[in-house]
Amino acid sequence: MANIEKGLKQFVDAGILSPAAADSALKLVRPTSDFAAAVRASDFIVEAVTDELRLKQELFREMDALAPPHVILASETSGLRISDIVLGAKHPERCITTHNYTPPPLMPVVEVVPGEKTAPEAVEATCALLRHVGKEPVICKEIPGHIGSRLTNALRREAFHLVEEGYATPEAIDTVMRSVGRLFPVMGILLLTDFSGVDMARNSQRNILPHLCHRDRPFLLIEKMAEEGKLGVKAGEGFYRWTQARVQEIVEARGRELIRWMQQPPLPPLPPRAGSQIPLQKREE
Repeated sequence: MANIEKGLKQFVDAGILSPAAADSALKLVRPTSDFAAAVRASDFIVEAVTDELRLKQELFREMDALAPPHVILASETSGLRISDIVLGAKHPERCITTHNYTPPPLMPVVEVVPGEKTAPEAVEATCALLRHVGKEPVICKEIPGHIGSRLTNALRREAFHLVEEGYATPEAIDTVMRSVGRLFPVMGILLLTDFSGVDMARNSQRNILPHLCHRDRPFLLIEKMAEEGKLGVKAGEGFYRWTQARVQEIVEARGRELIRWMQQPPLPPLPPRAGSQIPLQKREE
């Protein structure tokens, strides 16, 4: 509840919500420790436990057994397949992934990923609900990591590689990302490719792809940091050393920047997709 109150205060301070509206929103939240009663009383349930497959499978079996027939069961998983999560559930047709990005109140996009047995009606109802609460649903076919986590992990893999091999410091990498990253909220990656030129992208890939990292397991650097307890902000040390004051400074700066984006005029819509040369189905191997 404290985090919800802090988030609402951000909106009040930015002039997005009035104090009265924030109070009304807070009153809609009803914390409970009665799992069964909460499931039976809900119309749409989002599970957000840690990304451990067995834990999620057990939780979905329990929710599936308790929830009324009309209830949609969604998972917040950032990387697991909903089809794997609902193994053992009797009603997989009402199960779906709805993946938000952190911090969810300030990030508009939600990845909507139906499973192999998810009913089209569940997809439609999920997207309608998300739009109703001001979110932007993006439907993705089922693949581990969805869209955003796959793109993020591709960047992270190369960043870890550059640090582990001594090509660049963490400070250098984050300084570059803070600069280059300013393009992406406006351009995206494929729209940016159209602007820079598909031929330029082809030439760049010919020159650079052979030299990129293709590692398919965690880096030794990351394994060592984890073993030594250097887990990041929650441990006081990761790639950087953290004090509570420094953490708060970064969190507040992140909030201000994301709220600033919320207050900007909407971006121009993406142009019509030139789909004739883009495969919409997975190619046969």
